[in-house]
Amino acid sequence: MGKLMHDFHCTNPDDMFYDELREAVSYFKKEPEGVNAMCEIMREFEKESRNKGRAEERKKAKKRMEAIMRKLYAKGMDCPTIAEVTGQTVSKVETFFKKQALNKG
Repeated sequence: MGKLMHDFHCTNPDDMFYDELREAVSYFKKEPEGVNAMCEIMREFEKESRNKGRAEERKKAKKRMEAIMRKLYAKGMDCPTIAEVTGQTVSKVETFFKKQALNKG
């Protein structure tokens, strides 16, 4: 187990104990095709991670906006005023509160 952990932490494939792992890592670190393949994989991974992060941030921002709209409504503001304050359209604000009413009832 110790040798395997050693191999996983190696940055130089020549220092690895296990032949199969050494060969695979060498391909991705030393062979031009392997390096290109690994770069492409990493670009895809980065792109997916970035998109996932953006989607999560949009969800958080939407929840914050909804919480603000609920608080403004609770303070007695009407839909056009809430729309003006939050930068939403009146239609979006009205639709939001209609859905809120449906979910409660």
